[in-house]
Amino acid sequence: MSLAISEDVKFDCSKIQLFYEPKPDAEVKSVNRYALVRKDNGKLLGIHSDDYIVRPYSDLAEKVNEVILDAVPDIYKWKITTEDWVYADGKKYRRNINFWNKQIYLDSNKRANECIIPQVRIYSSLDGQWGQQIMFSSIYMWCLNGMVRPDWTFTVYNKHSSKKDITYSVAEFRDGLESHKEMGDEMFKMMQKKVEVADVTECFRKTLANTNKRNLDIDNNSVVVMRDLDSLWGKYVAKYGNTVFAVYQTATDWATHPITRGAVYNVSRKREKQVAEMMRSKYWENLYG
Repeated sequence: MSLAISEDVKFDCSKIQLFYEPKPDAEVKSVNRYALVRKDNGKLLGIHSDDYIVRPYSDLAEKVNEVILDAVPDIYKWKITTEDWVYADGKKYRRNINFWNKQIYLDSNKRANECIIPQVRIYSSLDGQWGQQIMFSSIYMWCLNGMVRPDWTFTVYNKHSSKKDITYSVAEFRDGLESHKEMGDEMFKMMQKKVEVADVTECFRKTLANTNKRNLDIDNNSVVVMRDLDSLWGKYVAKYGNTVFAVYQTATDWATHPITRGAVYNVSRKREKQVAEMMRSKYWENLYG
């Protein structure tokens, strides 16, 4: 069992007051803004007002660790690994906590990678773009796709301007474990449900590839997205047949492993929300019932 936090996460910041000069040679005045700068390398992380509260990434990670330790009496028996990512010189942070021996197998042979494992995700930022966020999720081991649910939301969300610190409880962690079990049951059902290719194409065109999000009935889809989804669909049909599970894996692969010129971590988060919206649509209901 390891809940270790990477040393890359543990850095201090300085708040430097900003000033402006109303006109040449005039008295310099302060403004309700300050620069947030890393002490170790001088990198600028963000420009904030006095309302912004600096909350170190390591404090958030430690808080979640404490909840997990309190929630699991026999934690020493669990196989746990952690992954920490610090993006853009420290502007953003993500942490995954994986629980390897709480897997749910999706085939009768219990092949090692044909299973889902529970995962806690943590997000935060120091540039003002992400609040503190804690989410209980699952991950499919064969393709490392994140498992999206139709009610996909962060378990806990806290703005950096909030006077209250973020809270995460033992009950919320245990609820996440129960949701993981329900996800396993849902995957089994998806594997049994057959679909028509035309209905799958319609679902993708009207949801994930739809460029007019306000009206899903308007046929205005992205050719690039449809091309990517079609390629992934072929991959999963070859493994799982024409099933709802293949549709689901296609969508979550597209979200988890985006091909993009932008920041993958931003695109992936946005696409996961799109997949959740797809699963609440009438087109998904038509596929899955």
